[in-house]
Amino acid sequence: MSYEGFDEKIDVIDLIIGVLREHEKKLDELVSRLEEVQISGAPFIDEEEQEPRKRAFSQRAASADLKRWADFTERCGGARLVAFDIEGSIFKVSALVGGLLYTYIEEIPNIEILYREVEGRAHIESIDIDDIKQLPSALRGRLDCGLELDRKDVEVETLDRGKVQKVFYSIDPVVARSWLAYQLGIEEENIFQGALET
Repeated sequence: MSYEGFDEKIDVIDLIIGVLREHEKKLDELVSRLEEVQISGAPFIDEEEQEPRKRAFSQRAASADLKRWADFTERCGGARLVAFDIEGSIFKVSALVGGLLYTYIEEIPNIEILYREVEGRAHIESIDIDDIKQLPSALRGRLDCGLELDRKDVEVETLDRGKVQKVFYSIDPVVARSWLAYQLGIEEENIFQGALET
C-alpha cells in the first residue's frame, strides 16, 4: 500500500467526520426547537412522553433576575408555576415561563429610630436602617412591589440619649400567596412557598 493511497483514505475519513459533526449540530438545534414547541403545549407527543422532556428542558433553562416588579409581572403574568420564599429579611419570587426562570428579590426593611420627648413632641435624633433605599418602604410599611408588611414595634428606653423605637417587619405567607395570585392573574394552587431552580 502506498502512502499516497493511505493519505487519501485519511482525507476521506476526515471529510466524513466533518460532515457528521455538522449534522450533529443541526440535529441538536432541531431537537432543542422541538422541545420548546412541545413544552409550549403543541400535541406532537403524548403527556407521558412529554414529561421527561419537560424536565430535561427545564434543567437547561436560563434564568433572569429582574430588579423592577413591573417587569416581573409583565413577563410572568399567567405563569404556570410560581414559588416564593421569605428567608430572613429577603422576599424572593420565582416563575417559570417558556423555559426561562425569572426571579424578583426585595429586602424586607427594619428600622431603628432614636428620639427624645420634648414638651410632648418627639424629636428624632437618628434613624438607623441597613440601606437608605429601604427608608420609603419602612415608612410606608409596604415593599416596593406593593406587598403589605406585618409590623411589630419594640420600644427600648435608654438613659442618656432618649428612647429607641425598633420597627420589625415580616410577611405572612398566606397573604403573600393570595397577593401574588392577584398580581400575576393565576390560581393560588399554582403558587407554593419554596424555590424553583434551574
